[in-house]
Amino acid sequence: MISSGDADTNAKSVATPISYRRLTTWAEYVAAEHLQREVWQMADWRDVVPAHLLVTVQKNGGIVLGAFTPAQRLVGFVFSFLGRADDEGSQLQQCSHLLAVLPEFRGKEIGARLKFAQRDAARAQGVTRMTWTYDPLLALNAHLNLARLGGSVRQYIVEAYGEMADGLNVGLPSDRFLVEWRFDAPVATPRRTWRAWVAAGACEIFDLAFDAEHLPHIQRVRDLCGEALVIEIPSDLNALKAATAQLALEWRLQTRAVFQRAFAAGYVATDLLRETRNGVRRAAYLLVRQPGG
Repeated sequence: MISSGDADTNAKSVATPISYRRLTTWAEYVAAEHLQREVWQMADWRDVVPAHLLVTVQKNGGIVLGAFTPAQRLVGFVFSFLGRADDEGSQLQQCSHLLAVLPEFRGKEIGARLKFAQRDAARAQGVTRMTWTYDPLLALNAHLNLARLGGSVRQYIVEAYGEMADGLNVGLPSDRFLVEWRFDAPVATPRRTWRAWVAAGACEIFDLAFDAEHLPHIQRVRDLCGEALVIEIPSDLNALKAATAQLALEWRLQTRAVFQRAFAAGYVATDLLRETRNGVRRAAYLLVRQPGG
Protein backbone atom coordinates (compact mmCIF):
# COMPACT_ATOMS: atom_id res chain seq x y z
CA MET A 1 0.00 0.00 0.00
CA ILE A 2 1.80 3.09 -1.19
CA SER A 3 0.63 6.60 -1.63
CA SER A 4 0.69 8.90 -4.60
CA GLY A 5 3.54 10.55 -2.76
CA ASP A 6 6.05 7.87 -3.68
CA ALA A 7 6.75 9.22 -7.15
CA ASP A 8 7.67 12.53 -8.67
CA THR A 9 4.73 14.85 -9.29
CA ASN A 10 4.21 18.25 -10.79
CA ALA A 11 4.14 19.86 -7.35
CA LYS A 12 6.50 22.76 -6.76
CA SER A 13 9.95 21.42 -5.94
CA VAL A 14 11.70 22.18 -2.66
CA ALA A 15 15.42 22.97 -2.56
CA THR A 16 15.88 21.91 1.07
CA PRO A 17 18.60 19.24 1.42
CA ILE A 18 17.19 15.95 2.69
CA SER A 19 18.84 13.22 4.77
CA TYR A 20 17.70 9.62 5.11
CA ARG A 21 17.90 7.50 8.26
CA ARG A 22 15.94 5.23 10.59
CA LEU A 23 13.35 6.77 12.87
CA THR A 24 14.75 6.72 16.41
CA THR A 25 12.62 8.80 18.78
CA TRP A 26 9.01 8.52 19.90
CA ALA A 27 8.33 11.99 18.50
CA GLU A 28 9.52 10.85 15.05
CA TYR A 29 7.19 7.84 15.10
CA VAL A 30 4.29 10.07 16.10
CA ALA A 31 5.23 12.41 13.24
CA ALA A 32 4.92 9.38 10.93
CA GLU A 33 1.34 8.93 12.14
CA HIS A 34 0.49 12.54 11.26
CA LEU A 35 2.27 12.24 7.91
CA GLN A 36 0.10 9.25 6.99
CA ARG A 37 -3.06 11.18 7.80
CA GLU A 38 -2.00 14.12 5.65
CA VAL A 39 -0.80 12.19 2.62
CA TRP A 40 -3.68 9.71 2.47
CA GLN A 41 -6.26 12.29 3.59
CA MET A 42 -7.39 9.97 6.38
CA ALA A 43 -10.46 11.13 8.26
CA ASP A 44 -10.34 8.10 10.56
CA TRP A 45 -7.37 7.49 12.86
CA ARG A 46 -8.05 3.74 12.61
CA ASP A 47 -6.55 3.80 9.09
CA VAL A 48 -3.16 4.91 10.45
CA VAL A 49 -0.36 2.42 11.21
CA PRO A 50 0.25 3.47 14.84
CA ALA A 51 3.54 4.65 16.26
CA HIS A 52 3.76 1.78 18.76
CA LEU A 53 3.54 -0.77 15.92
CA LEU A 54 6.18 1.06 13.86
CA VAL A 55 8.50 0.98 16.90
CA THR A 56 7.91 -2.73 17.47
CA VAL A 57 8.49 -3.63 13.84
CA GLN A 58 11.70 -1.59 13.70
CA LYS A 59 13.01 -3.48 16.75
CA ASN A 60 12.20 -6.87 15.24
CA GLY A 61 13.67 -6.91 11.74
CA GLY A 62 11.46 -4.37 10.03
CA ILE A 63 12.60 -1.15 8.38
CA VAL A 64 11.18 2.29 9.18
CA LEU A 65 13.17 5.02 7.43
CA GLY A 66 12.50 8.73 7.25
CA ALA A 67 13.41 11.63 5.00
CA PHE A 68 14.38 14.61 7.17
CA THR A 69 15.06 18.29 6.59
CA PRO A 70 18.12 19.89 8.27
CA ALA A 71 15.73 20.94 11.07
CA GLN A 72 14.85 17.24 11.48
CA ARG A 73 11.31 17.62 10.19
CA LEU A 74 9.95 14.32 8.87
CA VAL A 75 8.77 14.91 5.29
CA GLY A 76 8.61 11.32 4.03
CA PHE A 77 8.93 7.79 5.29
CA VAL A 78 8.90 4.14 4.28
CA PHE A 79 7.84 1.12 6.35
CA SER A 80 8.38 -2.60 5.77
CA PHE A 81 8.45 -5.81 7.80
CA LEU A 82 10.03 -9.23 7.38
CA GLY A 83 7.90 -11.96 5.83
CA ARG A 84 8.06 -15.04 3.64
CA ALA A 85 6.95 -15.25 0.04
CA ASP A 86 4.41 -17.96 -0.73
CA ASP A 87 6.22 -18.88 -3.94
CA GLU A 88 9.73 -18.80 -2.51
CA GLY A 89 9.59 -21.53 0.14
CA SER A 90 11.38 -20.36 3.27
CA GLN A 91 13.09 -17.32 1.74
CA LEU A 92 12.76 -14.17 3.83
CA GLN A 93 11.74 -10.93 2.17
CA GLN A 94 10.92 -7.39 3.21
CA CYS A 95 7.21 -6.66 2.75
CA SER A 96 6.93 -2.92 2.16
CA HIS A 97 3.60 -1.48 3.28
CA LEU A 98 3.87 2.31 3.38
CA LEU A 99 5.74 4.92 1.39
CA ALA A 100 4.75 8.56 1.49
CA VAL A 101 6.13 12.05 0.88
CA LEU A 102 4.44 15.29 1.89
CA PRO A 103 2.92 17.09 -1.13
CA GLU A 104 5.15 20.16 -0.89
CA PHE A 105 8.28 17.97 -0.94
CA ARG A 106 7.45 15.95 -4.05
CA GLY A 107 9.29 16.27 -7.32
CA LYS A 108 12.73 15.80 -5.69
CA GLU A 109 13.05 12.00 -5.98
CA ILE A 110 12.57 11.61 -2.23
CA GLY A 111 10.35 8.57 -2.76
CA ALA A 112 12.93 6.82 -4.94
CA ARG A 113 15.75 7.60 -2.50
CA LEU A 114 13.71 6.22 0.38
CA LYS A 115 13.20 3.01 -1.59
CA PHE A 116 16.91 2.68 -2.37
CA ALA A 117 17.75 3.29 1.30
CA GLN A 118 15.19 0.63 2.21
CA ARG A 119 16.84 -1.75 -0.27
CA ASP A 120 20.27 -1.11 1.25
CA ALA A 121 18.93 -1.79 4.75
CA ALA A 122 17.37 -5.05 3.53
CA ARG A 123 20.60 -6.11 1.86
CA ALA A 124 22.42 -5.56 5.15
CA GLN A 125 20.09 -8.21 6.60
CA GLY A 126 20.96 -10.65 3.82
CA VAL A 127 17.54 -10.13 2.21
CA THR A 128 17.49 -9.96 -1.60
CA ARG A 129 13.82 -9.41 -2.39
CA MET A 130 11.07 -6.95 -1.49
CA THR A 131 7.38 -6.89 -2.35
CA TRP A 132 4.59 -4.34 -2.01
CA THR A 133 1.27 -3.43 -3.55
CA TYR A 134 0.04 -0.35 -5.38
CA ASP A 135 -2.92 0.77 -7.45
CA PRO A 136 -2.25 -0.34 -11.05
CA LEU A 137 -3.96 2.78 -12.42
CA LEU A 138 -1.52 5.19 -10.74
CA ALA A 139 0.94 5.98 -13.52
CA LEU A 140 3.37 7.93 -11.32
CA ASN A 141 3.67 5.03 -8.89
CA ALA A 142 4.04 2.59 -11.77
CA HIS A 143 6.89 4.63 -13.22
CA LEU A 144 8.74 4.58 -9.90
CA ASN A 145 8.14 0.90 -9.19
CA LEU A 146 8.94 -0.49 -12.63
CA ALA A 147 10.93 2.05 -14.64
CA ARG A 148 13.00 3.55 -11.81
CA LEU A 149 13.41 0.67 -9.36
CA GLY A 150 13.29 -2.23 -11.82
CA GLY A 151 10.45 -4.12 -10.16
CA SER A 152 8.06 -6.40 -12.02
CA VAL A 153 4.45 -7.50 -11.64
CA ARG A 154 2.85 -10.85 -12.34
CA GLN A 155 -0.07 -10.81 -9.90
CA TYR A 156 -3.30 -8.81 -9.77
CA ILE A 157 -5.19 -8.73 -6.47
CA VAL A 158 -8.89 -7.85 -6.59
CA GLU A 159 -10.14 -5.76 -3.63
CA ALA A 160 -6.84 -6.18 -1.77
CA TYR A 161 -7.91 -3.94 1.14
CA GLY A 162 -11.68 -4.05 0.92
CA GLU A 163 -13.59 -0.77 0.82
CA MET A 164 -11.21 2.07 1.60
CA ALA A 165 -12.41 5.40 3.00
CA ASP A 166 -9.30 7.62 2.80
CA GLY A 167 -9.32 10.54 0.41
CA LEU A 168 -6.95 8.97 -2.11
CA ASN A 169 -8.74 5.63 -2.44
CA VAL A 170 -12.41 6.24 -1.73
CA GLY A 171 -14.79 5.44 -4.57
CA LEU A 172 -12.85 2.70 -6.36
CA PRO A 173 -12.38 -1.00 -5.65
CA SER A 174 -9.00 -1.42 -3.92
CA ASP A 175 -7.45 -3.57 -6.67
CA ARG A 176 -3.67 -3.80 -6.48
CA PHE A 177 -0.60 -4.99 -8.34
CA LEU A 178 1.90 -6.99 -6.31
CA VAL A 179 5.40 -5.71 -7.12
CA GLU A 180 8.42 -8.01 -6.86
CA TRP A 181 11.77 -6.23 -6.51
CA ARG A 182 14.71 -8.60 -6.77
CA PHE A 183 17.67 -6.45 -5.93
CA ASP A 184 20.29 -8.24 -8.00
CA ALA A 185 18.14 -9.39 -10.93
CA PRO A 186 19.36 -8.38 -14.39
CA VAL A 187 17.20 -6.10 -16.53
CA ALA A 188 14.55 -8.41 -17.97
CA THR A 189 13.68 -6.43 -21.10
CA PRO A 190 15.44 -3.76 -23.18
CA ARG A 191 14.45 -0.14 -22.57
CA ARG A 192 12.58 1.21 -25.58
CA THR A 193 10.08 3.96 -26.21
CA TRP A 194 6.40 3.26 -26.59
CA ARG A 195 6.58 3.74 -30.35
CA ALA A 196 9.66 1.55 -30.62
CA TRP A 197 7.89 -1.30 -28.83
CA VAL A 198 4.89 -1.04 -31.14
CA ALA A 199 7.18 -0.89 -34.17
CA ALA A 200 8.87 -4.05 -32.89
CA GLY A 201 5.52 -5.86 -32.81
CA ALA A 202 4.08 -5.17 -29.35
CA CYS A 203 0.29 -5.40 -29.35
CA GLU A 204 -1.59 -2.29 -28.17
CA ILE A 205 -4.59 -3.71 -26.32
CA PHE A 206 -6.75 -0.57 -26.07
CA ASP A 207 -7.89 1.94 -28.65
CA LEU A 208 -8.80 5.20 -26.93
CA ALA A 209 -10.83 8.28 -27.74
CA PHE A 210 -10.48 11.57 -25.86
CA ASP A 211 -13.40 13.88 -25.18
CA ALA A 212 -13.39 17.67 -25.13
CA GLU A 213 -11.86 17.66 -21.62
CA HIS A 214 -9.12 15.24 -22.80
CA LEU A 215 -10.57 12.45 -20.67
CA PRO A 216 -9.68 8.97 -22.02
CA HIS A 217 -12.40 6.51 -23.05
CA ILE A 218 -11.70 2.91 -24.06
CA GLN A 219 -13.23 2.31 -27.50
CA ARG A 220 -11.86 -1.12 -28.35
CA VAL A 221 -10.19 -4.01 -26.49
CA ARG A 222 -8.00 -6.31 -28.59
CA ASP A 223 -7.18 -9.93 -27.84
CA LEU A 224 -3.83 -10.74 -26.27
CA CYS A 225 -1.25 -11.55 -28.92
CA GLY A 226 2.49 -11.79 -29.47
CA GLU A 227 5.41 -11.62 -27.10
CA ALA A 228 4.76 -8.10 -25.78
CA LEU A 229 1.67 -6.09 -24.86
CA VAL A 230 1.13 -2.36 -24.38
CA ILE A 231 -1.78 -1.75 -22.00
CA GLU A 232 -2.70 1.90 -21.58
CA ILE A 233 -3.91 3.43 -18.31
CA PRO A 234 -4.99 6.97 -17.41
CA SER A 235 -2.00 9.28 -17.11
CA ASP A 236 -3.56 10.95 -14.05
CA LEU A 237 -6.04 8.78 -12.16
CA ASN A 238 -6.73 11.36 -9.46
CA ALA A 239 -7.69 13.99 -12.02
CA LEU A 240 -9.89 11.46 -13.80
CA LYS A 241 -11.66 10.54 -10.54
CA ALA A 242 -12.22 14.21 -9.74
CA ALA A 243 -13.76 14.77 -13.18
CA THR A 244 -15.93 11.66 -13.35
CA ALA A 245 -15.99 8.83 -10.85
CA GLN A 246 -17.98 6.63 -13.22
CA LEU A 247 -15.31 6.77 -15.93
CA ALA A 248 -12.62 5.95 -13.36
CA LEU A 249 -14.65 2.90 -12.29
CA GLU A 250 -14.99 1.81 -15.92
CA TRP A 251 -11.20 1.97 -16.25
CA ARG A 252 -10.80 -0.11 -13.10
CA LEU A 253 -13.10 -2.87 -14.32
CA GLN A 254 -11.84 -2.94 -17.93
CA THR A 255 -8.18 -3.02 -16.95
CA ARG A 256 -8.85 -5.57 -14.21
CA ALA A 257 -10.18 -8.04 -16.78
CA VAL A 258 -7.30 -7.47 -19.21
CA PHE A 259 -4.51 -7.68 -16.61
CA GLN A 260 -5.98 -10.84 -15.12
CA ARG A 261 -6.03 -12.48 -18.55
CA ALA A 262 -2.53 -11.31 -19.33
CA PHE A 263 -0.99 -12.59 -16.10
CA ALA A 264 -2.82 -15.91 -16.44
CA ALA A 265 -1.34 -16.20 -19.96
CA GLY A 266 2.22 -15.78 -18.66
CA TYR A 267 2.84 -12.08 -19.29
CA VAL A 268 4.76 -9.97 -16.76
CA ALA A 269 4.61 -6.17 -16.41
CA THR A 270 8.17 -4.84 -16.62
CA ASP A 271 7.99 -1.15 -17.55
CA LEU A 272 5.81 1.95 -17.66
CA LEU A 273 5.90 3.80 -20.99
CA ARG A 274 5.02 7.48 -21.26
CA GLU A 275 4.65 9.89 -24.15
CA THR A 276 2.72 12.96 -25.25
CA ARG A 277 0.48 12.82 -28.32
CA ASN A 278 -1.33 15.86 -29.66
CA GLY A 279 -0.65 17.66 -26.41
CA VAL A 280 -2.14 14.86 -24.27
CA ARG A 281 0.04 13.00 -21.76
CA ARG A 282 -0.38 9.23 -21.97
CA ALA A 283 0.90 6.21 -20.05
CA ALA A 284 0.95 2.47 -20.67
CA TYR A 285 2.37 -0.69 -19.18
CA LEU A 286 4.69 -2.93 -21.11
CA LEU A 287 4.07 -6.63 -20.49
CA VAL A 288 6.34 -9.32 -21.91
CA ARG A 289 5.61 -13.04 -22.14
CA GLN A 290 7.83 -15.16 -19.94
CA PRO A 291 9.34 -18.46 -21.13
CA GLY A 292 6.75 -21.18 -20.75
CA GLY A 293 3.95 -18.63 -20.56
